[in-house]
Amino acid sequence: MNLKSLISSKELKHSIWIVFILTLIFAFNDGKENFVFGYWLYNFFSVFILVIITILAHMIGAKLSANFLSQEAELNVLGVKSTKFNFLWVRVEEKFEWNIFGFKIKFIPISTIVAFLLMIMSYGTIYFTAVSTIILKKVHRLRKDFEINERKEALIYFWALFANIILLIIFNFLNIHFGVIINSYFIIWNLLPFPGFLGSKIFFNNKGLYVFFLIFVLLFLLFFAKINLIFLLILCVFVALFVMIFWIFKIEYK
Repeated sequence: MNLKSLISSKELKHSIWIVFILTLIFAFNDGKENFVFGYWLYNFFSVFILVIITILAHMIGAKLSANFLSQEAELNVLGVKSTKFNFLWVRVEEKFEWNIFGFKIKFIPISTIVAFLLMIMSYGTIYFTAVSTIILKKVHRLRKDFEINERKEALIYFWALFANIILLIIFNFLNIHFGVIINSYFIIWNLLPFPGFLGSKIFFNNKGLYVFFLIFVLLFLLFFAKINLIFLLILCVFVALFVMIFWIFKIEYK
């Protein structure tokens, strides 16, 4: 693991914001009919600890896999840094470099805005968690076998999310129910193939891997804690492999 990347000031700031955003999303509604500030605060800090562990596992999964491929991976708040569009046959490209009341704004965190809107409209019952992404800093090697390509890059995003599956299993073993909920929502939302989401980065870099992981996750979360874990993992791998092979031969290379 690249220690320098882990403690870089930029990544640390982004990680703190991500933890705070997700904590507020999951702790906004404490499940009580009547608001009691003391209980809400206790619930907030409990969720805060679980979110820290969730993001830490996510980062470790990304960094270990990136380090194995001689790359650097950094966790960032998901946002839009520029806009590009055509207006009356004129190409408009603009980077966000605004100064509002002394605050420099270089990107718009659209996912965070969506997450807060859904949180408020649903009174904290919709947990939108795709507020982060992983940025790779490619390190070029002289030997070709160390050069990263799109398919290898997809593995980094895959292991970042798979680390949360492992953590989900640990939380379930320890009977930490809300930890299971946090990681379940975190995996599902981030696996969607929308621009900037990790699911999109896996899909466009390695469609076969994306199909495998999507089927695996859906089956796993659907039957998790309902059947034997070992049997479930074998079942998920078998079915996901079958669907992936079908996708490759019948759709992708048709």
